[in-house]
Amino acid sequence: MARLRVGLVGAGLVGQAEHAFYLWEERDLFDFCALADASATVRKAVGTRYGLTTLSPDLKGLLGAKLDAVVIAAPDPFHPELAVEALNAGLRVMCEKPLALTLAGCEQIARARDKSGKAMQVAYMKRYDPSYRRALTLLPKSIDEVKLISVEVNDPDQHPFVAHLPMTLPDDIPVALREDFRAKTGAQLEQSAGREPSEAGARALSGGFLSSLVHDVAVVHGMLDHFGIERPAEAQQGAFFDEGRGGQLAFGLPGGGRVSMTHVQLPGVPDYTERITVYCTDRIVELVFPSPYLRHLPTKLTVRRKGAGAAHELLTEDFRTSYEEAFREELRAFHAAATGKAKVQTPLESARRDVEFLISAYHKAVA
Repeated sequence: MARLRVGLVGAGLVGQAEHAFYLWEERDLFDFCALADASATVRKAVGTRYGLTTLSPDLKGLLGAKLDAVVIAAPDPFHPELAVEALNAGLRVMCEKPLALTLAGCEQIARARDKSGKAMQVAYMKRYDPSYRRALTLLPKSIDEVKLISVEVNDPDQHPFVAHLPMTLPDDIPVALREDFRAKTGAQLEQSAGREPSEAGARALSGGFLSSLVHDVAVVHGMLDHFGIERPAEAQQGAFFDEGRGGQLAFGLPGGGRVSMTHVQLPGVPDYTERITVYCTDRIVELVFPSPYLRHLPTKLTVRRKGAGAAHELLTEDFRTSYEEAFREELRAFHAAATGKAKVQTPLESARRDVEFLISAYHKAVA
């Protein structure tokens, strides 16, 4: 099996806690040899931890390392320029979500992907979760049987969930790069909002919608794909609250059912919550995701339905599908796509539609 020489671009929370670790563990598939990060402190620590041979403050410095692929986990506003640069250099790319903060950014990446002909995968790790994939097989055959899909998310302070991991926090990001980050973020949010958003609106658009609910929109859209249903281009309802730290959206289903999603941030309650419940005519299928930073803790999958006995009899089935990690499965799928053994399972076309949908939810919220 061909090993891919791969570099990681961005070693922040997800980069260190997930991508670097699993790239290193999946050494039969990947030769994890290079890192680009703006922090010299992080480059040195992560480079030493994994024995990396090429370290650079930017992607350009990795292009001479004869890489086959890169994983992009840099801050959101930099995704388009980094993905385009990597694709133009002939590299396969896996890019973290959201793919971009604007539709124009998504389209820039699409043009570069099409020109290069290289594999481009969006890092929707929950779509690779073994319990999620098993849940798809437990849904009814017809969307007409689905009455409600309910999503609830509490996004607390992440520190309690990563404190046990080897992490190096940066204290030396160049001032110019910080200013560039703020300027790009502001300009891109203004482009997507149609005008300069309020402080709460900017927080909701970039955080609650595009950085948090993007996970769950992708999961629900995957369910609609499973049913063979065209996903909606826009939300029917959108709202944000708590100064933009919380967000809600809703839309209808072809069979008359409904989807409702709510995201809230409670930093003072160390209880990560992400629950997706599908209420159907004859069953309730529920997924409860653990914090993504806790390894080998399976997503809980439960199906409840009427028993064969008395009218009040309730049958509950718990499924423990696998102890494999969604992040690991995602990288295995990327390797298969990058080596031509399989199609890209979470392509940029899907991610672009998710970005479009989430931007529409923001517009509903401020209308």
